[in-house]
Amino acid sequence: MLRGIYNAVSSNLMLLRAQDVVEDNLLHIQTPGYKQKNFAFTLTEQRHIKGLGNISFGGLVSYPYVSLEQGPLEQTDRVLDLAVSGGFVAVDANGQRLWASSLRMIVDEQGYLITPEGYRVLGNNGPILWNESYEIDERGNILLDGKVVDTFLVSGVNVQQVVNDKYFIGEQVQSTFHVYQRYLEASGVDEISQVTTLMTILRHYQSNVKVVQAEDAALAKIINIMI
Repeated sequence: MLRGIYNAVSSNLMLLRAQDVVEDNLLHIQTPGYKQKNFAFTLTEQRHIKGLGNISFGGLVSYPYVSLEQGPLEQTDRVLDLAVSGGFVAVDANGQRLWASSLRMIVDEQGYLITPEGYRVLGNNGPILWNESYEIDERGNILLDGKVVDTFLVSGVNVQQVVNDKYFIGEQVQSTFHVYQRYLEASGVDEISQVTTLMTILRHYQSNVKVVQAEDAALAKIINIMI
């Protein structure tokens, strides 16, 4: 009985952590470039509880991991919106290089391209000094009158860490990429699947609560008999 209570409570703690992941995803449905976080868990035991049937208990295997699948691209017609298919564009976050699959850029007081967080966007020659006459081609080249003046630092990345939900740390790797000016990558969150997962978590949580209640009642009966 005590084991049943322990397993049910442990399983519910796992479910609460999983719920945090799902809720965080749902909060970022409208965040461009956001990559959906997922989790995986395994069933460690299944027990038959009188009056409740077979109840499965589980534990987290991976928490959380990020899906790097390409989100849908949405045209914005804004010159300083950028999306990368098959790669990431680099920014300088106070000396640390981060990567993003989509950027809504602005120009700072010094004329440099920055992100809303204040990170400078990087080209092959360092931070990019922007001219309103520039255009961007599909390879990330920055053009003025058809001539290349700089190139966005774009690359494939072996992602190792997520920063602020939509930036990534990792080693550069070769990739075939395509840069889209006047586009943003929409959030990679699958709203329907996340709502379904949230409902499943709630059902499992409620079942575990009933297990604790049933086991606690049975334990109370035994204690009453003994005393």
